Amino acid sequence: MKLHLTAMAALAVAASPLQAAPEVPEGKVMIDPAAEAVLLDVCAWLRQAPSFSVHADISFDEITSDGTRIEYHRQDLVALSRPDKLRIEIEDDRGRRSVYYDGKQMTLYRPANRVYAQVKAPDNLDAALDLAESEGIEMPMDDLLYSHPCAGIAENLRTGTYGGLHFLDGDLYHHLLLTTDAVDVQLWVANDEVPTIRKAVIAYSGEVGTPLYRAFFSDWNFAPGITDDIFHFEPAEGDRQIPFRSDATDRKEAEK
Repeated sequence: MKLHLTAMAALAVAASPLQAAPEVPEGKVMIDPAAEAVLLDVCAWLRQAPSFSVHADISFDEITSDGTRIEYHRQDLVALSRPDKLRIEIEDDRGRRSVYYDGKQMTLYRPANRVYAQVKAPDNLDAALDLAESEGIEMPMDDLLYSHPCAGIAENLRTGTYGGLHFLDGDLYHHLLLTTDAVDVQLWVANDEVPTIRKAVIAYSGEVGTPLYRAFFSDWNFAPGITDDIFHFEPAEGDRQIPFRSDATDRKEAEK
């Protein structure tokens, strides 16, 4: 399903300036064919993948009451096996945390404090992701983890524009500009047989100061050779269980 461009067409779109998103009547969607082709390619590839792993370098903004923009960073390593397995390793200002989902329960573990929290989980990944959201567990670009990876975008899409082949990190990538009523999204997608997302930027245009969320994806692996045991948490001697809460391994509880 790779989007094929002739050499002349590729040069033309790579050199063309980006255009502002068109005005769209209420309830209507306007997406150009090239943008749609790339987006469908990405979504189909992720949907058909029985398993994958990926590294994500993420930054996000906080807009203070006086309008100051503060940028924070985190790193995530994600391993997924459909239909009911997920493991995420997270590192940010709050330290290292691990999320385990094995089809039966979801576990959050803070290794520095040797504490963990568990909750009974549904037997499919989509429902488990919904559970994580309801419990306030932050997942990196969780739309990409669902069985229909782009459903969230498709349901709320207002415009989709193909920006061209643009340079990023030593290569040319398909550049998509997508808008919804709440956010503006830019995606850089590999111009390759495997249409992986290299970068995503989300602008929360409906919020004060338009905070940004940025994710750089690397080391996509669609044959990671992972085994089921990495998704199951088994406490070691000295690990302590604490109540499950929005940030189940928060420091106040962990340091008791």
